[in-house]
Amino acid sequence: MKSYIWRSVLMLIASMLLVPAVAGQTQGWSQPAPIAQGWFPDVASDATGQVHVVWASGDTTYDQVMYVTSKDGQEWSDITDVAAVPQASGSEATRPALLLDRQGILHMTFRGTTVYYSQAPADSARVAANWRVPEPISVAQVGYFSRLAMDSQGRLHMVFTENVPTADCPVCYHLFYRRSEDNGQSWSAPLDISSAPNGSAKPQIVIDAQDGIHVVWEAGKGGAYGQLTDPTQVMYAASYDGGKTWTPPVQFGAPTGKGKNISLGLDGKGALLAVWLGLPEDVIYYQVSRNQGRSWSPMQAVPSVWGGWSVYPARLDDYALATDSAGAVHLVLVGRTAQDQTSLGVLHVTWDGSTWSKLETITTLVGDVPEWPRIAVGRGNQLHVVWFVRDQATIFESDKGNYKVWYAHGSSSAPAAVPVAWPTVTPTPTARQVVVPTATPLPKLSSAQSRVSVDSLTSENDDTLLLAKSAIPAVLLIAAIAIGLRFRRR
Repeated sequence: MKSYIWRSVLMLIASMLLVPAVAGQTQGWSQPAPIAQGWFPDVASDATGQVHVVWASGDTTYDQVMYVTSKDGQEWSDITDVAAVPQASGSEATRPALLLDRQGILHMTFRGTTVYYSQAPADSARVAANWRVPEPISVAQVGYFSRLAMDSQGRLHMVFTENVPTADCPVCYHLFYRRSEDNGQSWSAPLDISSAPNGSAKPQIVIDAQDGIHVVWEAGKGGAYGQLTDPTQVMYAASYDGGKTWTPPVQFGAPTGKGKNISLGLDGKGALLAVWLGLPEDVIYYQVSRNQGRSWSPMQAVPSVWGGWSVYPARLDDYALATDSAGAVHLVLVGRTAQDQTSLGVLHVTWDGSTWSKLETITTLVGDVPEWPRIAVGRGNQLHVVWFVRDQATIFESDKGNYKVWYAHGSSSAPAAVPVAWPTVTPTPTARQVVVPTATPLPKLSSAQSRVSVDSLTSENDDTLLLAKSAIPAVLLIAAIAIGLRFRRR
């Protein structure tokens, strides 16, 4: 009897070993857990396995970047406000974005009305005083989105959006590029890599093994508070000389030419993967380039997944990609698993270089709306995902919203990396990081004027106000440009 049992056990083990693992296949997801009140989070994971999460928070006094860290995704440190921007009135979303380098330095960009850059050692980033005094990045007008990447030589590359008002397009947030060769101490002059007269939003940046720089973004009219008016397109540009020159922006295909939420990744063989939402069909499309973006495969739909636009038209949402140690690319997005589904979920699917895996649902919500999922891969195969949730009662009222940042983790079948201890880095002591905004507020307007003024766009997600903005009298806008006014909410 005992020998039979042992033979059965050995056969079971052998059968498990003989089943081929799908590259990047996920071994299940944890129960999603709330981290804190806030919105627009980002996540990074370092070589020790530590998880770092930042998000936007604030009130009428300060707009803040909040930070928390965890060794295992279950027990979290105390929450720290690592940056604070004083506000005279109203509130801005700080929109923090993280980059973790190979030396254990956590780089971060965020905004008030100016885009800022800062950094801290990953092992002590929970102490606000360990963050470098923020450096202004945007120059003359209001800045909004920003993302960072680092090449094989340790050079930092940044893209960010900043308003470039003209008579033809008074609110047009162009996409700019800057480079640092001294670890963020100084930056090259801003270079406009977008195409006029369109505005720009939600840029993402990837650097390949040959240090080619690849950028995607959403294009359309506007860009104030992250919003573009429809119709929007999705764009791509590249630099093959370290950011000195750039290819002309090209538009990714779609049946209607309309798209949103573009994300860019790089697989283990060096192929670029672009994924975006096609509208109005609400389908997720992708294209692949195996020659550094010089040409792309025909557009195809990601199987068994639909966008969430027909349920909740989220102008501020975005998709995210990250690559594991096996070279598989993991996509997270807010969408649906069936075309007739009326609820929205945070979804995950993997690209192994030739095919897509089975779609997985991390969480599904009814009434409440998930938004802005971000993903990071730690130790080769640990998947860390964050997003925020708009409560149903105040979906369109950010000033009253009870929005929360959530977290879940999973693991892929890729090889795990051995934890690596960071070298000891002594941060430069500074005072608590409080940044003084440099933007000039608009003057007070009468109640009649404020109904149609740029200043009346008070919410990051208020579609009604966004449409009202398009009715602003041209005379008022041109006059504002002439006296150098900077757009800012009240």
